[in-house]
Amino acid sequence: MDAFYAAVEQRDDPALRGRPVLVGGDRRRGVVTSASYEARAFGIHSAMPMAAAIARCPRAVVVRGRMERYVAVSRQLRQIFRRFTPLVEPLSLDEAFLDVTASTTLFGPPPEIAHQIRRAVRAETGLTASAGVAPNKFIAKIASDLAKPDGQLVVPPEAVDAFLRPLPVRHLWGVGRVTEAALHRLGLRTIGDLGAAEPTLLARRFGAGARALVLWARGVDDRPVRPDRAAKSMGEEETLDRDRRAGELPLPAHGRGGHRAPAARARAPCAHRDAQGEARHPTGTAPAHPPAHARRADGGRGGALRDRPPLARKSRAR
Repeated sequence: MDAFYAAVEQRDDPALRGRPVLVGGDRRRGVVTSASYEARAFGIHSAMPMAAAIARCPRAVVVRGRMERYVAVSRQLRQIFRRFTPLVEPLSLDEAFLDVTASTTLFGPPPEIAHQIRRAVRAETGLTASAGVAPNKFIAKIASDLAKPDGQLVVPPEAVDAFLRPLPVRHLWGVGRVTEAALHRLGLRTIGDLGAAEPTLLARRFGAGARALVLWARGVDDRPVRPDRAAKSMGEEETLDRDRRAGELPLPAHGRGGHRAPAARARAPCAHRDAQGEARHPTGTAPAHPPAHARRADGGRGGALRDRPPLARKSRAR
């Protein structure tokens, strides 16, 4: 989904529409969980200290998150996705991959399925969704990110190389600021540079994770959509009123006998967060992983990286 938490708040409160909205905790000590696109115009992004965000946009409206509300909307999104395919792999509350290989007879080709899902999301939730339609999950993820906000990007199998080659290496899963800098020192600035690199050179620098990087840079990703997989990205914060020592830290809500709903995003590879949608075209991969259309539906909070290769250094604040 597009700026999921902030979009839900703007939908539910008409007074917030068109205004820079920051979802998070305390104005002085909190962290931005989600920023509306009006706020992003000031360079604000999720995971930014709230005080720094307000310094960039003093007129921003700070709203405390309502996790129960986001979970309810997420369930509504999943119901929409599952009308088109039972193969939905959630990544977070507003992000999921969808395999629509078997859905084309009923609903048409993957790009049309993505359009139908996005129309349904808008009509039934009042929220916008972005979609990436591609041969596999990795490419669908990138396509859905580039389609934000409220867009759709189709990458057919024959266009994969041309699509990936000019993109900066930071678009690869697992490439955060540290890894990006290390790749730049090796003269590898684009995904095309990385795909053409000598694997042994990368292995010396990045170890076992080098193989996954090279495969993704070449557009290879045989991972199937796994509907039994639980959401992998969850986020919620609790701002303390003052600095505490380790022994003074309060227990998490579940440790006090309470329940805290998981904060996450749901994207979907479709026949990408946002909802973001992604779709996979048949690619003739190995029989162990039959061809699939994957759609990624993404909530678009500028979400965290997922399915990262085991690089020695890998992190990016999103």
